[in-house]
Amino acid sequence: MVEGENSPATLTLVIQPGNGGPVEDWVNVEKMSDANPDTTTIIVNGALDKVRGGYYPAVFFPKLAQTVDRFYKTFESVFYLKPISDKGVYGWIYRQYPEDWQVVLQTRQSDGKGGMFIEDTVVYTSEERPEYND
Repeated sequence: MVEGENSPATLTLVIQPGNGGPVEDWVNVEKMSDANPDTTTIIVNGALDKVRGGYYPAVFFPKLAQTVDRFYKTFESVFYLKPISDKGVYGWIYRQYPEDWQVVLQTRQSDGKGGMFIEDTVVYTSEERPEYND
C-alpha cells in the first residue's frame, strides 16, 4: 500500500444525510462505516435529533429504526447549537466537546441610556444532554 494512493481512508465526512433526500441516506452511512471499521465517521448537520428522537416511526421506517439502535445512538456530539424558544423565552442548547452541555437563556436588558441589549446567561449545565421539555 502507498499512503495517499491506494491506502484506505482514515476519515469519512458525511454532510447532511437525509436532509431533503431519501431516508436511506442515514442507513447508507452505517453501511459505509461497517465497510471501513477503522475509519472515523464525522456527520455534519445530520439532523440526528430527528433520527434518534423517533421523528421517523419504526413501523414505517424499520431499517432506519434498526440503524438508530445499532449505530446512531453511539455517536458523540462534538459541537451542538440548537435555538429554543417557548412562550417568549429565548436561548439555546449548546455543547462544544469535551465541555458539558449548557442551556443558555437570553434576556433583554436596558443599558440605562434608553437602549437595550441581550444578555446571555448559562442557566443549566450537565454531562448529559438536556431534554427539550425540561
